[in-house]
Amino acid sequence: MTLFIFIINGKPNQSGTLETNIEYQIKLDYSSKANSIIIKFNLYSQNVVCLVSQTNLDQVLFTDLTDTKNEYFSYDYQSYLANSAYQLVEIEFQTIIYIRCLQSHQNSQKSSYELYISETPYINTCNNDCNGYNYPEIQNSVCLSMQCNCLDLNFGLYCQFQSSKIYSNIYYKLTIESYKWIYLKYELSTTNIEFQCINEVQDVFYSFVFQKTPQKIIPTIENSQKLKSITNIQEQLINNQTNNNADVIYIGLYNNQSKTIDLQFKIVTYNDDNNESMFERNKIIIIITACVIATLLLFAIGISALRTRKQKQIRKQVQEDIRRNLNNDQQQTNRVFDPAIYKGFQIRFIKDHFKAHYYDKFISIYPGLSQFQECAVCLEQMNKGNNKLQRICSVTPCFHIFHYICLQEWLLRQKNCPFCRTEYTRKKIIQDFPWLDIGNLQIKNTDSNYLSRIKNQIESVNESRIELNNHQQIQQTQQLEEIKD
Repeated sequence: MTLFIFIINGKPNQSGTLETNIEYQIKLDYSSKANSIIIKFNLYSQNVVCLVSQTNLDQVLFTDLTDTKNEYFSYDYQSYLANSAYQLVEIEFQTIIYIRCLQSHQNSQKSSYELYISETPYINTCNNDCNGYNYPEIQNSVCLSMQCNCLDLNFGLYCQFQSSKIYSNIYYKLTIESYKWIYLKYELSTTNIEFQCINEVQDVFYSFVFQKTPQKIIPTIENSQKLKSITNIQEQLINNQTNNNADVIYIGLYNNQSKTIDLQFKIVTYNDDNNESMFERNKIIIIITACVIATLLLFAIGISALRTRKQKQIRKQVQEDIRRNLNNDQQQTNRVFDPAIYKGFQIRFIKDHFKAHYYDKFISIYPGLSQFQECAVCLEQMNKGNNKLQRICSVTPCFHIFHYICLQEWLLRQKNCPFCRTEYTRKKIIQDFPWLDIGNLQIKNTDSNYLSRIKNQIESVNESRIELNNHQQIQQTQQLEEIKD
């Protein structure tokens, strides 16, 4: 029988019925866009396999078929072994092809087919570009290194079979159609596992294979065994795992009855002491613990973000006030302190305890603090100030240096160090004051290693450069008072 097919824009355009054991010849018009022919067969009976060839198929017998590729004709032997309702064959484009469906017994049965012309480059090891039976639909599996890498629970030579993922110690309700397979994907955590079924099992067979790429071996009737209410497969796993490094298996369950059945099925795992897997037994505890830890982390991150945002807002306000004061020729004497913003110390307390010093002279006395050249509040230089206010600094009880006016603005708003966030109280400041004594070259709280290093560096400086007489102190005080006024 001869069929003529015309290609229209490379789209699939032919379908029809086929009788078993009858050869069909199909003639195609040549197209430069055509690279391959994809034929999907829909089978309505068992033990049918369909062949596609460039030459005559009259002499081919059912017994000539094996699981290896034939150089004269192509067929989907893996789908035949799985008793699938579909078979798919892809060959390089030819203007004349032959189709013949063989059946193991002599009863003539009908099948249907769909023929597509593909513009995708032909790769004989990646049928339908690893999209299984779907054409022209596309799934996520891909062809890499001339072989199919199946994703989304698909497996098979060209990812034509769909599986369902299952886990240990959970019962699954499975519906298996008459003379059909269902496939389950399972990740091994131990080899000591068994299959369990609640309801009585009759004429149900199981087979499993390890995951490989490409997946040349699938569960079949030939390598299956009868499923019992309790079936331990440890020995089979160990025997098969010697040649496999994979930790994933595909389990096939076959219903060898003429009616659909419902099956309650689960996989039970045991450790070396025949107890349930520790991970499975404590799974709920692990999940709850992870949720609690994640909640605490999110809470901590949220609190930290809020504190950081508040500190940035305060710093920005301080910087704006400082720049306003530096740009004004005369400071405002009658400042209004909003209690909602100014939550720090009173201005008089700050002036009494956080004294002003010229930065250059201060560093000449305490060279160990020369690392602080930039004010952490306004981010301006102290050693190269543009005006007198920017060259006057003050030091905190934790020995961090800032612009005098910057520190003053900061302490009006909150009671901590702008650099290290050390909290201050009136009692602590009064108790420690003065933490620096320029005139006597003294540092309180010298038990600190950090302060000891500063003191050692101080002692190495020429004493004649360090000592300030009372007259210089009086002059400096008068200059500061003039600046403040």
